[in-house]
Amino acid sequence: MITPVREYDLIADWYANEGIGRTSGVREALDAVSALPRGARILDAGCGNGLPITKSLVDAGYCAVGIDSSPAMLARFRTNLPAVPVVRGDVRHAPFAEDVFDGAIAWGVIFHLRPPDQARAFEGISRALKPGAPFLFTSAEVEDGTDDAEGLPRTMNGVTFHYWAVPSYRPLLARYAMELVDFFEDSGKNGYFLARKITGST
Repeated sequence: MITPVREYDLIADWYANEGIGRTSGVREALDAVSALPRGARILDAGCGNGLPITKSLVDAGYCAVGIDSSPAMLARFRTNLPAVPVVRGDVRHAPFAEDVFDGAIAWGVIFHLRPPDQARAFEGISRALKPGAPFLFTSAEVEDGTDDAEGLPRTMNGVTFHYWAVPSYRPLLARYAMELVDFFEDSGKNGYFLARKITGST
């Protein structure tokens, strides 16, 4: 069952014109998959309207595939990148076969999920990744987590979004055959977690 992120439907026009910076996450995404050959298949989980990350992957020669639950965002994705495959779906129930992607990016989506749902997302993404594949996502860690009913509310263009953190991603990723490789922040204080599907896992 698809659960649209209604908040992104409400800001789709604003996001396209005045929202997140045109290069946010691009360098980090390209760096994460830079060791992969051109033509490698990359999943963009929470792809939104396809700009800027999906487009940057395509322009760099990768075979990008998007997934997002917001119909309004996906309508813009299909206009922006008509030749790029995209799926309307819930990242918590990723509808992909096993071992089909060489890498994955999840910019600006994992922290919108409660911790149990983050775990479901990791399970599905890990299943779809080939062994050794990199997985870059943005989120946050806090000692006590934020597994309450409301999470941490923040407003974007007048619409309230909710954000959840976990105490530590390392054991959560390990539960789904992934290892944490690196953590860093960009100039906007976005936290990036670089993981890798463990070689030899199935």
